[in-house]
Amino acid sequence: MPRKPRVISSTGIYHIILRSVNQHIIFEEDSDYQKFLYILSDCKTKYDIDIFAYCLMDNHIHLLIYSMSDSLSSFFQSLGTRFARWYNTKYLRSGHLFQDRFFSSVVEDVPHYLSTLVYIHNNPVKANICQNPSEYRWSSYNAFYGQKNPLINISFSHDIAGSKDLLITYFSKHCDGEASEYFYKDHLEVTHHLTDDQALQIFKAITKLSSASEVQFLPKRIRNDYIRSLKQNRLTQKQIARLMDVSITTVKRICSI
Repeated sequence: MPRKPRVISSTGIYHIILRSVNQHIIFEEDSDYQKFLYILSDCKTKYDIDIFAYCLMDNHIHLLIYSMSDSLSSFFQSLGTRFARWYNTKYLRSGHLFQDRFFSSVVEDVPHYLSTLVYIHNNPVKANICQNPSEYRWSSYNAFYGQKNPLINISFSHDIAGSKDLLITYFSKHCDGEASEYFYKDHLEVTHHLTDDQALQIFKAITKLSSASEVQFLPKRIRNDYIRSLKQNRLTQKQIARLMDVSITTVKRICSI
């Protein structure tokens, strides 16, 4: 069945989500995040893209951008290909890193724009990585509070909100106020689950591997033993699947033996 054509935004503004193949971990070290942002900045200039917000999570990426419709696909093809080439060289892997088709949602009015800003920056809070978006290093949140970040067009968001002060007030209410508390309390109900950062550290301690990408070189028997051990150490099936680069179905099957 042919793919449906991508919906074109009348404003040129899109919320983009880039996901890794098989939920593979994209960022393991600071240098991985830094390299992606460097390539993102270079592609931004080359394809005349405006970036209003970003958040880099371990296996997916959120962007709020402006793009002419005819450059959107070329921009992401270049971005994904360049980073994957660097990543594969670093971690001695091959093949695609990102899913073939990125997700895009059109943003065509002020409420949607502001709510998307909040949604993107609240991702680390929802994932129980931090209690406040300002604590997360790999998003554009702190740029709105004065941190230098040449990658981001801050003034456009100020204009959308009415002023810098009005935007900060909006963030205070929805990011580090009621919304943040809501997400945090929601995740307190599952505190028996480890954060992804904790899961990665346990993975490295058990397997003695420096990177999840090295799993591909393990004999299947040893890989399966590690999967069972990770399960015993309270990692979720989803976390194990991402770290061991297998499907959740495979994790379930191995742990049931």
